Amino acid sequence: MSGIYIHIPFCRKKCNYCNFHFSTRLTYKSELIKMIGTELQMRKSELDNKPINTIYFGGGTPSLLSYFELDFLFQTIERNYNVSQLKEVTLEANPDDLSKDFLLYLKNNSPVNRLSIGIQSFIEEDLQLMNRAHNSQQAKDCILNAKKAGFENISIDLIYGGQTTTNKFWLDNLSQAISLEIPHISSYALTVEPKTVFDSQIKKGKIPEIDEEKQWQQFHLMREKLLENNYIQYEFSNFGKNNFFSLHNSSYWKNEPYLGIGPSAHSFNGKNIRSWNISNNMKYIKSLQEKKLPSDHEIITEIDSYNEKIMLGLRTIWGVSIQEIERIFPIFIIQHFYKELEKLEKEKKIIIQDSIIKIATDYLFQTDGIISKFFFTN
Repeated sequence: MSGIYIHIPFCRKKCNYCNFHFSTRLTYKSELIKMIGTELQMRKSELDNKPINTIYFGGGTPSLLSYFELDFLFQTIERNYNVSQLKEVTLEANPDDLSKDFLLYLKNNSPVNRLSIGIQSFIEEDLQLMNRAHNSQQAKDCILNAKKAGFENISIDLIYGGQTTTNKFWLDNLSQAISLEIPHISSYALTVEPKTVFDSQIKKGKIPEIDEEKQWQQFHLMREKLLENNYIQYEFSNFGKNNFFSLHNSSYWKNEPYLGIGPSAHSFNGKNIRSWNISNNMKYIKSLQEKKLPSDHEIITEIDSYNEKIMLGLRTIWGVSIQEIERIFPIFIIQHFYKELEKLEKEKKIIIQDSIIKIATDYLFQTDGIISKFFFTN
């Protein structure tokens, strides 16, 4: 299974928690989209003409693109890649961009069959704290309009554990998502990343620090409520109904190959090479105008490969196969793996079923810490 990820590095405004690569200057958007098309053409041989199963437009805010710009990218992909087995095309979108006309265009005149909508919260206080461009009513309306346009495969993002998000607010958020019959929810604890507005506000004492105890509570409230309503937690932060798991993201977690196009996008050849594009829009444009790929790469070592397999596998319902660890990796990594496995099994932080390791339910909120115990560090 192969996928293409396209990073659209533009936003209308800066959200207070965001540290992704983007720009609010849209003056050179058309030129950058043209260069994304150039990169797609230049890299078409990297997937060996294998069928593309998924395409994901992320960002930034891909829903800022015009019909013409989206058509150009879709046509470029169709001309240069094997899309005969294309199953899922996801567009990330902000609620304020999803007009009825835009939704009808996506449904009837594009290959997009899945929407990932950045709701973040249905609560006005939360949205204002995050500096989101939409309001609570727009959050609800865009979902109803997407359904009227014929979209069934809809995912929304929700953020918990923020300074304004009480347990009541969080349960209200979940209840609204469930009542709107959203089949997929990606939910993340609010984090304070360096050099973000939140980071500056906390350092200046304008807002309080993150309450980790509240985040723990809201994680468990979410699990309980969503599992009661027939969602499956197939990855630590992702809950989907049957047949609505994200195929594209699942391919990341299963170490399948993907091509990352656009500024700051990462790629993986499915074996031992990872590459990434420069995180600078103007340098990206200039490089491609000169027909040079604006990227660098690294060879993934056995240790890196082991650490990634642990990190990705233990975040998902698929877990980590003991037999695969024994088959793939050298003895010094296997010995380290078994040493940590024995400790964590005694502490009842992991469970083993049919030679598959998973995080024990009571310790799911500690997933990242448990994963780090398995890591092999030089």
